[in-house]
Amino acid sequence: MKKIISLILCLFMLTGTIGILASCGDDIQIGVQAGTTGEYFVNGDPDWGFEGLDGYAAKGYSNGGLAIADMKSGAVEYVIIDKAPALQLKKAIKGIKVIDIELTEETYAFGVDKAQADLLASINNILATEQDAIKAIIDKYAQGKNLVGVVSAKEDVSNPDKQLVVATNAAFAPFEYKEGEKFYGIDIEIMALVAEKLDLELVIKDMEFDAVVTSVGKNGVDVAAAGLSVNEERAKSVNFSTSYYDAAQVLIVPEDCTDFDSCRTAEDVIAKLDELK
Repeated sequence: MKKIISLILCLFMLTGTIGILASCGDDIQIGVQAGTTGEYFVNGDPDWGFEGLDGYAAKGYSNGGLAIADMKSGAVEYVIIDKAPALQLKKAIKGIKVIDIELTEETYAFGVDKAQADLLASINNILATEQDAIKAIIDKYAQGKNLVGVVSAKEDVSNPDKQLVVATNAAFAPFEYKEGEKFYGIDIEIMALVAEKLDLELVIKDMEFDAVVTSVGKNGVDVAAAGLSVNEERAKSVNFSTSYYDAAQVLIVPEDCTDFDSCRTAEDVIAKLDELK
């Protein structure tokens, strides 16, 4: 259908129709969560080592659900997002399909205030010594069972040494999301474990994803915990902890889309996208 529409627009251009001169060159829109690896993968970014998808442009959303809603309405053609959230969205939203082929190789870590070397060391020690507990947290979110909601403590700026202040974006299940006054997710429970081990109150600050990393070290924020892929550009703002999760970007398409059914590798998916543009 995209090819037919593009051909019609080009024919109109050749016959002198006014006002659509840019239509043949318009990039196809792919929905992404703004500021995430998916955006850099689509648009290209040398800091991430991504060449970008020629003929495609990322359209950013505050969460994957909004991107999928626009895909279902035809406003964007596809969605690219992290694999674990993609599988969660597949369970929650009818009419979509996840192409379960990993397009990138990433690792998640926590971003720690550069001025707090001791905190970084403590978090790394907990990640190393509590591997069984962390694996249990990850496994139970994969199963959707025995989930523990966390209520944020009220921030006490007069006594910051007694609190662990964590910035997150609670729109990225299964890593962080919110129901009522409680926060849930892999990152949330790991940070709750860290706070418990350090005998600190856990304060959770929910914000737009774009602000999570840059908030660290400002306004009392100690740590960024938001499914953060390790990257040199982000490392300019924070010190990354030891990695705790292997991640990747995947493609989401409408359920009736069969274009990618024969794909077996990331190269196959990219070649098919190139063919379809």
